[in-house]
Amino acid sequence: MKVKNKIYIKNLAKKILNANKNRKNILLLSIALTSILFTSLFSVILGLGKSMELQTMKTIGTTSHGSFKEVSDKDIEILSKDKEIKEFSIRKKIGILDNNKISAELSYIDKKNYDWSLIDNIKGKIPEKKNEVFIDISTAKKLGYNGEIGEKIKIPFNIEKPYTGEVIEKKRDDFIISGTFQNPIDSNVGVGQIYLSKAYADTLNLPYKINDMDVMLKNSFNIKNKLIKVAERKGYKVVDSPGNLSDKEVRIGVNFAYILSGSKNFDFTNFLPALVLLALVMIAGFLIINNIFKISINEDIKLLGLLKTIGMTKVQIKKLVHLESFIVSIPSIVAGNMLGLSIGKIILNKIFSNNMMLTYIKLSIVNVVLIIIFSTIFTLLTVFLSVMSPAKYASKISPIDASRYNETQIKKKYKSNSISLGKLARRQIFSNKFRYISIVLSMSLAAVILNSVLTYTGNIDLKKGLSDVIVTDYNIASPKYFRYMYLGKENSISNKIIGEIKRQKGFNGGGALYSYGYEYSYPDIKIENQKISPTLFGIDDYLINKYQFIQGEFDAEKWKTGNYVIIGERANNTSYYQIGDKLTLNVKNKIKEVQVMAKIDYNFSNGLRYFPIIHENIEDDTSPILSLEYIYMPTFLYKELTNDRSIMSYGFDIEKSERKNFDKLLKSLENDPDFAYDSRDLQIKSFKDFKNLIEFVGYSLSLVLFLISSMNFINIIATETIKNMVNLSILEAIGMTKKKIKSYLVKKNLIYSLSSLIFSVIVMLLVNQFILKNFMESTKWTSFKFTILPLLIVNIVNIIIGILFTREFYENHSNNSLVDRIRNLDNEKK
Repeated sequence: MKVKNKIYIKNLAKKILNANKNRKNILLLSIALTSILFTSLFSVILGLGKSMELQTMKTIGTTSHGSFKEVSDKDIEILSKDKEIKEFSIRKKIGILDNNKISAELSYIDKKNYDWSLIDNIKGKIPEKKNEVFIDISTAKKLGYNGEIGEKIKIPFNIEKPYTGEVIEKKRDDFIISGTFQNPIDSNVGVGQIYLSKAYADTLNLPYKINDMDVMLKNSFNIKNKLIKVAERKGYKVVDSPGNLSDKEVRIGVNFAYILSGSKNFDFTNFLPALVLLALVMIAGFLIINNIFKISINEDIKLLGLLKTIGMTKVQIKKLVHLESFIVSIPSIVAGNMLGLSIGKIILNKIFSNNMMLTYIKLSIVNVVLIIIFSTIFTLLTVFLSVMSPAKYASKISPIDASRYNETQIKKKYKSNSISLGKLARRQIFSNKFRYISIVLSMSLAAVILNSVLTYTGNIDLKKGLSDVIVTDYNIASPKYFRYMYLGKENSISNKIIGEIKRQKGFNGGGALYSYGYEYSYPDIKIENQKISPTLFGIDDYLINKYQFIQGEFDAEKWKTGNYVIIGERANNTSYYQIGDKLTLNVKNKIKEVQVMAKIDYNFSNGLRYFPIIHENIEDDTSPILSLEYIYMPTFLYKELTNDRSIMSYGFDIEKSERKNFDKLLKSLENDPDFAYDSRDLQIKSFKDFKNLIEFVGYSLSLVLFLISSMNFINIIATETIKNMVNLSILEAIGMTKKKIKSYLVKKNLIYSLSSLIFSVIVMLLVNQFILKNFMESTKWTSFKFTILPLLIVNIVNIIIGILFTREFYENHSNNSLVDRIRNLDNEKK
């Protein structure tokens, strides 16, 4: 029957909650803490995701979702009208700078494309007049100009057919610089950019289908499929091969910076830690909320039986229980969202300040709304899942069973006829195994997480970590080098700056590390008779003496002959060569046989800071990927073989008394956009900040989980004590002293605490053996050492809580006379 009883069930749910203020407050707090965990977690995940997106966009050079390539003006008019395209911009690829030594593209882009381009240090304005040009400052200087606004510049260029290299016309015109810019330091755009005005582009005889159309879609989900569907709806076929497309053929480009773009670059494993934390929060929330509602149902079981007697159905009973959970969830989630957003912001700020590879971002209003929505959904889902079992149980129990319900199941026969307070405590606890397990799990969770965090942070080896990043007092290089993007001579440090540092008072000595970066690759540089891609470095003697040799030893006399090399060994001993092995290097047909003298650890202090992916066939990405060998040789031999003099980095030591002066000098040199530096002091600070960040996040999570588990424990103690007050009063009436009753209650709670201790120790041993040990041994800055003290401290605190709270709680509820207690409790039962 359909009865208008929603308002009555709602009022009844409120009254049941208000009848037990303590239980309601614990529920409010536990759901709020769960919401805080979800909100802060989603804030960090979304913030990091957006930061990573923006960082990757800087390497690509645009914020657009994707593009249609090689389209005509007519194609743009047709495609841009599709319902999926929110905005679009145009780029006309006019040609290539006619200069063998300088690589640059000439294009016209509209205002929208300028807005979507991620460029820095913009001066002046975009070109409007026919003779105006907007150029990146680096290209202007390479052409021999100052790059000042209003400066006249002559630009020779070839108009080319897109993506074919076919030259249609050679031109050489005079322009005036209307504006300059710099590509971001993180940009992977390896060629210079020169932007011409529309007025000038319209005067040129440009090929058909010379445009690229960048687009913004309704959202960034599955960009590739959306672009394909847009093309198909408008009658176009999407092809892969560039150049010479027919009228109804287009190519597409996907901005893989967007995490959900559908790009092959998406790596699910990056999100595993976040998913583990998400599951952890759900489990923690489930354990306490489910437990509290099970206790609630057991406390209200007789009331629910009476409600069934007067006609309440199973469905209505379920609604009543779920409504109780919903009523307490709303204020808890609101408070949890507010606090969680603040905590998430603090964590994000700490992460951004300690990681130069992440771009600082502020979460937009849209992002905040998304965080609140996701947090609310997950919190409500956790509450719903937690309440499902108690609600189902409450709906099934019959009125007769409810009237004579006793939570403690009495066995017909026990193995022993003797009785003691300990046995009595064990029998009552293990009569409800699910509650016992959930309490022990929730108490153990916080202890294991805290112990794991402290094991990790406590074993961060500062000396070991520094040796993998910097071996001298200072290290100078291009900003690209420190951003893991050193590509070659374009990013080398100048000898002029090195000379200025050498002349500074207090300079003790230094050495250079030479590298051609990506400028040469296999098969230009190879090892005869081996399908291995060698990476060659020139290294000064000063630096060699700074490294610890993992195999062999350095012989200065042999080294000077130029017949010996040192192998840079990556983790897990991946080098193909051993000490004494001979190998024949072929560097652009220059042959040199060398012998392996020794091995050093290849790391950030002496390497490229990235791992190149070299295919056997450089023109075929599907061909096998070659193994890498890192080979260090004397500087003179390196220059002789490669004809390269690019200094990738320069490390040097100073007198301690002159540190302030050197810091001042290097900071002044940072005004040069091609200069950056690192120091031992900066790295020490960075490591300490990193350690503080891990500790902050770990402590925050552990504290919230500890509060949840403690509230769960306290709630159990309080509920069971009140529920058993009649039995306890009767035991006191027949001769048991208050001291023994307190002892009995304490023993019950000690069983929970000691079980939690044993379980958490077992789990910690497994975590140490199969997770932490492997992880920490694989990192460069940690040395695994077993520790279990934090876990013991957390469990000791739980034991103290169990003892003190139990004694105090029973004392407060047993102040009345024995007769009054039994009479009052008996009246309450009636």
